[in-house]
Amino acid sequence: MATSFLLDSNVCNHKSRVLATFDAGFISFAVESSCPLVNEFGKSLSSLPMKLREITRRICENPIYIKATENNVHPNCVVPCGVVMCAWTEAGLVSKTLLERFPSQCVTYEKGGGREIDLSKS
Repeated sequence: MATSFLLDSNVCNHKSRVLATFDAGFISFAVESSCPLVNEFGKSLSSLPMKLREITRRICENPIYIKATENNVHPNCVVPCGVVMCAWTEAGLVSKTLLERFPSQCVTYEKGGGREIDLSKS
């Protein structure tokens, strides 16, 4: 069964859908978007099924982020992170039950710089 994520980039007003499918040890991707850069990124991903160990690499070594860079996807684009999250979920590294309870993650702008973060409570 495939995993699908919807990505809504309010700042640039683009919407995208990511589909990841895990089969025979490989994760395959399909990406469609209202953004032409993300569509090119999606085409490059769809031609490159990845092994589980590849999607768990660090950001600078992860082929998903490398393909995003090669396709000129902007650094503030939420899609590469969404592709990774979709792949991890499809591979069973993120619980679908947890995602059903908390279906979205947010980046929220804090006007005025926000408050200091107390890291001692981590």
